[in-house]
Amino acid sequence: MHINYTDVVSRRSQITSRVPMRYTPGRSWESVRERRVLSLGCGPVEGSQFKELLASAAGVEGVDTDPKTGALYRTLAEVPSGEFTSLVAEHVLEHMTHDQMLDAFEQAARILSPGSTVIITLPNINNFGIWFGDYDHKSFCPPVDTASMLELHGFHVTDMFGWSKQSRFQRHMSMSEQECAIARFVEENWGLTLPQYITIYAVRS
Repeated sequence: MHINYTDVVSRRSQITSRVPMRYTPGRSWESVRERRVLSLGCGPVEGSQFKELLASAAGVEGVDTDPKTGALYRTLAEVPSGEFTSLVAEHVLEHMTHDQMLDAFEQAARILSPGSTVIITLPNINNFGIWFGDYDHKSFCPPVDTASMLELHGFHVTDMFGWSKQSRFQRHMSMSEQECAIARFVEENWGLTLPQYITIYAVRS
């Protein structure tokens, strides 16, 4: 599916006015309870991330190109429609090219029925220490543009927030007035922000 950049910019404005960005201590898997989850780029099915999802959801299957992970599917194209009610993409989209990401959204729209949810987590591109810590990052798309392209594929973004690991979040919450002033100055002048990660919640329209 071809996406016109003008449409992305227009949708970006709608999302930022509708879904204010906030900074939280983390994200949970509460929203996948009672749902059948498809984990994109799941990693090892014996790993902690996969087991966290299993502990919360009604069921979980994985998609991963690496056969050693034990994932049921190698690509989204193999996944039948209608069997899952939630898609989780945890630190995977940033490793895709632009075209691969658009194809993933198109496949997600095919696989998921209306009312199904999508949860995407990305390293915060505006936190250089997090984003540029992995040489394999291929997509430099700002999170709000990722959200825009998701909406252009038939999803509705309901929440988007930044978060950090607990120790770092607590450190940020206890910054002095002077440190807060410096952080505001850096964000206003260079666009750099504190959260380590960005999570996007969306619902299939």
